Amino acid sequence: MHTVFADDITADVLTYNGKTKVVTADGNVIINGNDGATIKGEHGAYHFIDRSAWIAGNVSYSKASTRITAERLELYSDKTIQGIGNVVYHDGAMNRTLQGDAVSYNTESGDSNIQGNGYLSTSEGEVRAPHIWGNLKEIQIRGEGGVHIHSEVNQITAYGDTAIYTKTPNQNNGVLYLRGNATAHQRGNSFSGPELVLKDEEQIVETNGRSTLVITNSEGF
Repeated sequence: MHTVFADDITADVLTYNGKTKVVTADGNVIINGNDGATIKGEHGAYHFIDRSAWIAGNVSYSKASTRITAERLELYSDKTIQGIGNVVYHDGAMNRTLQGDAVSYNTESGDSNIQGNGYLSTSEGEVRAPHIWGNLKEIQIRGEGGVHIHSEVNQITAYGDTAIYTKTPNQNNGVLYLRGNATAHQRGNSFSGPELVLKDEEQIVETNGRSTLVITNSEGF
C-alpha cells in the first residue's frame, strides 16, 4: 500500500496489535500524514511496518491540490492509490480527473487503471469507456468496450470499439488510433471506417478498410 507516514490517527475506537504493528480504527476515522495528506472515513487500518493503509466508508482524501472521494481507499507501498466505489480522483495541479467504479493511480510511475464507467479528463480532452488504462505521465492512454473521445483543443469528437492515444509530453505529436466501428468528426469533416488514425501535428487522417469521408470544411482539418 502507498506510504502514508502518519503523524496521528484519530477514531472513536482504536485497537493496536503489537505483534503485527497494525492499528485498526472504527468510527469517524481521520489519518493525518506528515506529507500533508488527510484521509477520512468510517473504518480503516494503518500498518506501521510498511506505512500503508486502507480506509472505508464515505472516504475523502486531500493533499495539496489532490482530492479523492470513494467508498474505499487503499494506499500501497509502491505509491499506488486505489479507490473502489464511485471514485473521483482530481489532481488540480495537472488539471486531471479520473472517475470510475474502481480507479488506481501510481503517483511515481504515472500508471493508471479505471474500471467500470470510466472517465478521464485532462487538458487535452476527455475519454469515456468501460475500461481506460495507460500511463498519464508518458501520455499513453487506452480505452476499450466502446470509447467516446472529445477534445476542444483538437476540435474532435470520436468513437470506436477501442482507442489508443499516444503523445510526447509538451509536444504536438499526438496520434489517436481508433479500431472497430470507428467514427471521427473534426473541424466540420467526418470520417468512418473499421480503423482510423488521426495525427495532430500533420493534421492527417488515415483509414484502413472500406471507409467513408464527408468533407464540409474544405479549408482543411
